Amino acid sequence: MYDIFGDGMRIFLDYIARQEKKDKDYLPHPIIRAFEAALSNIDKIKVNETTVGVSHNRKEDYIHEPYAVVLKKVENGIEVQEIRNLQVDKSLPLDILIIIFRIQIKLDKIEGDTVSPKQLTETLNSVIPGNVFYYLGDEWKLARDEFKKLLEAGKIQLPFGSKLAKGFEKFDNKTPWEDYPNHLRQLIGTSICSINNLPHGTVVITSPVDSEIEKHNVFFTAIETTIGRSSEFIQK
Repeated sequence: MYDIFGDGMRIFLDYIARQEKKDKDYLPHPIIRAFEAALSNIDKIKVNETTVGVSHNRKEDYIHEPYAVVLKKVENGIEVQEIRNLQVDKSLPLDILIIIFRIQIKLDKIEGDTVSPKQLTETLNSVIPGNVFYYLGDEWKLARDEFKKLLEAGKIQLPFGSKLAKGFEKFDNKTPWEDYPNHLRQLIGTSICSINNLPHGTVVITSPVDSEIEKHNVFFTAIETTIGRSSEFIQK
């Protein structure tokens, strides 16, 4: 349980209300919308009763949607009982609510529906403790050359004849970073960790410099790296 009015939640709610008043098309993250939906019924229930709000993202392939938020009315306020991802039927830690609100505020200051890889990295590092996100940017050539060196030295093993091994063989020093498939960029990009002596668990953002990343992917990355499978490999 989480006392929403004991941790600055009212400030976040006031902020969202102002944004919605300024822009009728304003659409915050589904967790926030589910929270608002549940909160809208709080005056209609009695103390110790609960209310549920549900919201989803309009993107069909966004696996972390829809969400449900369960609120309980108590004597001195309101408690968050649960935040649940209905798509995968998983209950999320209540602290994720604060992370989502903070990311929403950061993203609202950036015009448009997309962010650059650098903006994504800066946003996540400003909200998630540990500064674990690293923007590769123009260092991709260093990472590529380091990866090749480790591969040739036998320190990286790619299954012979595999799709991954064959894929890497297709590219040379003249190949633009944009032409590398995403899975190869991710694999190669991790080599920058050894070059720059980055901590274990660093998440390297390998998107090309000119990439336009949809804002909902910032939320996805935050959730995945804090409570998803990726979180198991990130140093706490």
